[in-house]
Amino acid sequence: MSSKTITHEVKLQKSVIVILGVMAFGLCANVFAPALSVKEALALESYDVLNVNVSGELSHSGQLSHSGQIRN
Repeated sequence: MSSKTITHEVKLQKSVIVILGVMAFGLCANVFAPALSVKEALALESYDVLNVNVSGELSHSGQLSHSGQIRN
């Protein structure tokens, strides 16, 4: 008695393969999203105000003309 093997091959279109690949990638990304997410930083609760002091001076001794050149 000889055993016969029957093989069925299914050919998929490239668009179907791409769609299945995108779905597989999305599924994997959804599974690993918690591991790759950025967690919120814990701040000290006793500080409500942030004070920033900026000091400096800007000066210009000429005038700007309409062409963008400086005239003294």
